[in-house]
Amino acid sequence: MDSRILPVFGLVFLLLAQHVSARTWVNSTGQPIKGSFVELSKGSVKIRLDEDGKVVSVPLKVLSKADQEFIRKRAMTGKADLVALAVKRIDAAVDAGLEKQKLDYNENLNDHMYLRRVYLDLAGRIPNYDEAREFLDSRNKNKRQELVIKLLKSWDYTSHNYNHLAELLRIQTTFPGTVLRNDAFIYWLKEQIHANAPWDELVRQMVMAEGRIWDNPAVGYHLRDNGMKLDHVAFMGKVFLGTNITCAQCHDDPDGEWTQYQYYEFSAYLADLETKGKAQQAKMPKKKDLESYIAASQKLDPKNEEQKRRINNIVGNYQRALRDMSRASELRVHTVANRSMRLPDNYQYEDGFPRDKVDPWILFGKENGTEAAALNPRQRLAVWLTSSKNERFAMNIANRMWARYMGRGAAEPIHNIDPEKTLNADLLKVLTEEMIALQFDLKAFAWAIVNTKAYNRLATRKEVNVTEPYYFPGPLLRRMSSEQVWDSLMTLMVEDPNQFRLDSGERYNQLINSSQSPGAPKDFVARVDKYNQFKPEQSLVNAKGVSILKAKPPKGEKPFGQNALSRKPTGPTDEEMMMAFMEAAKKRKLLLARASELPQPSDPAHFLSKFGQSDRTFVINASSLEGSVPQVMELMNGYATEILTQPGSKIFLEMKNLRSNFEKADVAFVSILSRRAVGSEQHLLDRELRAGGPEVFSDLIWALLNTPEFLFIK
Repeated sequence: MDSRILPVFGLVFLLLAQHVSARTWVNSTGQPIKGSFVELSKGSVKIRLDEDGKVVSVPLKVLSKADQEFIRKRAMTGKADLVALAVKRIDAAVDAGLEKQKLDYNENLNDHMYLRRVYLDLAGRIPNYDEAREFLDSRNKNKRQELVIKLLKSWDYTSHNYNHLAELLRIQTTFPGTVLRNDAFIYWLKEQIHANAPWDELVRQMVMAEGRIWDNPAVGYHLRDNGMKLDHVAFMGKVFLGTNITCAQCHDDPDGEWTQYQYYEFSAYLADLETKGKAQQAKMPKKKDLESYIAASQKLDPKNEEQKRRINNIVGNYQRALRDMSRASELRVHTVANRSMRLPDNYQYEDGFPRDKVDPWILFGKENGTEAAALNPRQRLAVWLTSSKNERFAMNIANRMWARYMGRGAAEPIHNIDPEKTLNADLLKVLTEEMIALQFDLKAFAWAIVNTKAYNRLATRKEVNVTEPYYFPGPLLRRMSSEQVWDSLMTLMVEDPNQFRLDSGERYNQLINSSQSPGAPKDFVARVDKYNQFKPEQSLVNAKGVSILKAKPPKGEKPFGQNALSRKPTGPTDEEMMMAFMEAAKKRKLLLARASELPQPSDPAHFLSKFGQSDRTFVINASSLEGSVPQVMELMNGYATEILTQPGSKIFLEMKNLRSNFEKADVAFVSILSRRAVGSEQHLLDRELRAGGPEVFSDLIWALLNTPEFLFIK
């Protein structure tokens, strides 16, 4: 084994969730504490109190058994040995497959390739100049392992993993056919990822969720497929079980795997699920009072016929807005007792008749009869689906995780696993067992994968068709996803790509929640005006709650990076350059935030869309990594590249106070490619830098961005 991988064994793993959704903790005497989990350190749990935001320390041993279990699943302390064992077993399974085929592993990764790969895989972006230089210059023998821990703890990891789940769950910013925004569910899901909620618990919460989105954000999972219950079931099979039962919705599977009757049996677990209910009663002041207020505030005379029509039109606009808000409140996940699933009217197989009642039945294994007796069908489904005894659930997520980091699953196709047909059956079995052993802890599982021998090898450059065997001598060569490319550009543009985040959706939900009292006409008009004037960008805020639309560099902002010297500048200040940079971005309508915070899916004209982000409609993981002419044009002269090469971007400010052109070129190479220029490149640079004018560094940045080395994960 490569000596650089060994520190995983015995290394104390301090991967601690930073902030968990608020919870009521109970100590051994029954005293409740309301707050959010911050970290576990030396036997004490740090909790941020809801009341005043203060952080208090509570000995772990005084908390209830339920609270202690909650902490252990998320804090990951004590899992280092389990992760080390997982690495050992996965390595052995890959070793056996390669040995049987008389194949060797690919070459080891050097530091700059490892740095770039692990940032893109765990953080979803390239490292910035300071991060790259710190790692490359370090002689710490444990630096790789420490970097992995740092990234797994970061918000970068949360952002990147949200993108993966958003693609898997086909998350859209607005629920189709309504004005209701999905911000609360998006925010909730990110918080669960950051808190390291185990995958089984996360799925269980989504499947069992009930209420409106402002009461329980997890209902966003079911609301995504509002009015499409049978399709929802098909997506559930692919996403959570790696099983494609789609064809059986309309007829028996021609391959003989699933029958239409089985499809309806599985769907019967959701027979009692309803995603639409009676709208909350829209409340509005008396029309006469509203008309009087409008007349007075707009200085209109109701006795004048023309002005009276204007008053009526204005009142009508408020009524229409309130109607849209009221319709949004119809979206409510709830259970309809004693509702049955029935076969379709055109059912034509011998195992049933049209409109026959169908009882719930699972696709694999069997339910726990004792548990099932006390639950309704959807609760039974959630319990069986996420059970460690349901091997298919663990197999699916383990295979997906392996595919994310290695470019291909141990079993393909990802959405329809057949364990008996895969050439990597032993590897698939080990991955499944280790996912269960790690209690569905996705951070721990990622930690294990990135420490395997296979992951730490050079990517296989030749194209391998999905139907061809592959035994993982290294990952497959992958192009960055659209989100990775965008987030990498953000890393080059701004000091903190994570500065602006989508808020919890609470402000928007308060506007649209039609159950609240209308108040006086003045208050009602103010509320509806806020709703009508709402822009999605208003929800993109920094830590101070300032919208990205109003953000400005703080006065006296220090130059970016370690290269910014304290001597007096001869030209514009960094603050002035950053201001000009931000204004240029606003004019181009570019929101300088990570892909996970932007409208989803992106506008068809947006960079993300051009680079393959899917429209999140009827196909899971429909994003594309294929190259295209629009992508070439976008990198050559698109708005993002144009803004990046502005003097106020981070990469330019890194260069600003450096005297030597070679030092500036080094910033460009390390920032974009995570390495320094090699011999032949240095000769070319010498010639170009001597002959070049003021645009030479913009040209250099442009040239490096348009290399395959930037776009591909080697």
